[in-house]
Amino acid sequence: MRPSQRFIQIVLGVIWLVDGILQFQPYMFTKDFATDVLAGAGQGQPAFVAHPVTAMAQFLTPHIAFWNAIFATIQVLIGVGILIRRTVKPALVVSFGWVIAVWWFAEAFGQMFGGSATILNGAPGAVLLYGLIGVLVWPAGQSKEISASGSGLVGDMGGRIIWAVLWILDAALQFLPANHAKGALSSAITGAASGEPGFLASISNHVGHTIKGFGPEIAILLGIAEVLIGLGVLGKRPNIALMAGAALALVIWVVGQDLGGILTGQGTDPNAGPLYILLALTCYQWPNTVSERFSFRSLRVRERSVDQVPASA
Repeated sequence: MRPSQRFIQIVLGVIWLVDGILQFQPYMFTKDFATDVLAGAGQGQPAFVAHPVTAMAQFLTPHIAFWNAIFATIQVLIGVGILIRRTVKPALVVSFGWVIAVWWFAEAFGQMFGGSATILNGAPGAVLLYGLIGVLVWPAGQSKEISASGSGLVGDMGGRIIWAVLWILDAALQFLPANHAKGALSSAITGAASGEPGFLASISNHVGHTIKGFGPEIAILLGIAEVLIGLGVLGKRPNIALMAGAALALVIWVVGQDLGGILTGQGTDPNAGPLYILLALTCYQWPNTVSERFSFRSLRVRERSVDQVPASA
């Protein structure tokens, strides 16, 4: 049985709820969260990105505990609202506004304009994926479609185009000079292990040190893989690209994103890995859909009718 649009909505709602719970961690109520995490997102970014991010962090810092309580509550309410069928639409509307605000002022547009962002650190921004999946599963039509995104605002092809754009954008970022320079990939992987539990840090450190001498080549291969995953979804067999993208996202979530830092006490969300997997599930074209079964039954009825026509003498 294929996951329905409602199933994707529920998973999305749970992720929003998890984000809200993570936002209630003690660290988020300290000034370090505002100065290190929020203001830190703007470091290394061009002025038009850095200045608004820094200004917002400075505004929030004096009363960060108060503001963080509001931020966490908003995310919890979004999650609960999506989980309740009656309030899916208003909850998604609120989430779209929240996505824009967080993507701009907290994630600095996924830090894409700094020249070193890649899928390893969540580019083009985890919260952006929340909004895009919300668009795909907006309850706009019938659910008897080949994919969960088929009855959303942009349809099945719209979902695949979104997938293609995201992965090709990640590939373009991966091909930036800073991201395939010697030591860049290894440093990104080992750097993400800082503060993680021993078992998770050891995985990232081991992988980072293993590929140290082959970083540029692996980085280029990663970029090529991202292009193929993006373009492949527009072909005749999109599921292959979707499965490949989900598998790569899972590996990167463990090795490069270290589960979004949620085990450190300072992670605000699971990062982009699970969202890419959910996006693949949303766009996946499932066999034996209702429409296909109906067509099959119609064919069988026609065949039976032909068989019952008496042969002429």
